[in-house]
Amino acid sequence: MSETENYVIGFDLGNEYAQISFVTFEEEEGDVYNIPVCICKRNGANQWFYGKEAQKFAASGKGGLVDHLLEAALKEKTIGIDGQETDAVDLLVLFIRDCLSRLGVYKEKVCIKALVISVDYLMPEMVRLMEKVKYALKEFENIYFEQKVESLFYYTIYQPKELWSYEVGVIDFSEMYLKTYRVEMNHKSRPIVTTIDLKEYREIGIPKEFSSIMEQDRYLEKTDEKVCKVMEGFLEGHIVTSVYLTGKIFEKEWCPKTLKLICRNRRVFSGNNLYSKGACLSGMERIAPGENAKAYLYLGQEKLKVNIGVLRMEQGKTVREILLDGGTNWFEAAAEFDFMPGEDMHLPIALVPLDGGRERIVPVVLPEIKDRELKSLRFKCCLSMKSENELSVVVEDTGLGMFYKPDGKKYEEIISLGGSV
Repeated sequence: MSETENYVIGFDLGNEYAQISFVTFEEEEGDVYNIPVCICKRNGANQWFYGKEAQKFAASGKGGLVDHLLEAALKEKTIGIDGQETDAVDLLVLFIRDCLSRLGVYKEKVCIKALVISVDYLMPEMVRLMEKVKYALKEFENIYFEQKVESLFYYTIYQPKELWSYEVGVIDFSEMYLKTYRVEMNHKSRPIVTTIDLKEYREIGIPKEFSSIMEQDRYLEKTDEKVCKVMEGFLEGHIVTSVYLTGKIFEKEWCPKTLKLICRNRRVFSGNNLYSKGACLSGMERIAPGENAKAYLYLGQEKLKVNIGVLRMEQGKTVREILLDGGTNWFEAAAEFDFMPGEDMHLPIALVPLDGGRERIVPVVLPEIKDRELKSLRFKCCLSMKSENELSVVVEDTGLGMFYKPDGKKYEEIISLGGSV
């Protein structure tokens, strides 16, 4: 990294390996591939090693290796290192910080405009973990996290359009077992809605080590046949413009049958920066949205499928005010506002599906405040998502100046979004 530049960093964080990419608005870019997600401490000294160096130092017998850091942090494990108990989350943060330090992000004149961490899934426990990581990395002003499928979306729309004029496929062995992704776009909708279908084949895996070259060749030959069969079904009845291969295993040529199949009438690319580069491009869009991101909308499992707002009376007319935009990450969606209740003591919440489905109005019953007339009531409402399908509506009394103090209570109602889509 050079100094006096504004960088956006994409960090593809897996359980086995991490990949890092960086870009600038001046079109400088770079990548660091296949960093083992592990850490090692020298016995009896406060000296730490990371990635490949950690593996080498542990092999010398002078320290204990801790790998699978992401999985350990997800399970909130406490790990014994050199006679001391250490939180796995702290070890994961140490690993991330060291990777970024080696990249040069802590140089005095380097400005990081955004750091985007890309992970396999954003189930609630992963969201909680990423929030902890975000809190620990306070030195970065803008930290985001997203699923790899979203990083794939941004990578795709930044490629030449002829590569994604129809569907795009991905064969992923980055975690040593087979995953496939299918990128589809509905060109009839505005904006153009993009969906990505992920399928996992955990039974089709590749061991890290083999006892002999002969065993490795036999195993990879059988695996090639299995992957080829999966891709036959993947391609059947679909027009797939391009296919991407990702994972350390694709550094070797081991799947001739699969390659012969997928290279027929389509472009095929191989590389390990698919998600880290996509995360970079996602970060750039968050800072300065481009035309493609405005024209295309990615709707994944972690995205709100509805616009969420309230109905209010203005000059005798009912108006809908959207407060949480569909298409945003559910865990980032939040809003608050003050309001005066109507005579029916209801707060109408509007749920408007992005797919053009029927609008749904949910009347939230407001609490009765003892010894208060209607015109003396003022409330604050906080909207947030408990999960991808659960909206939390929290209402609290704000009092009325010097006349009435707030009652100090919070009233919550959970609205299921399942029936609105």
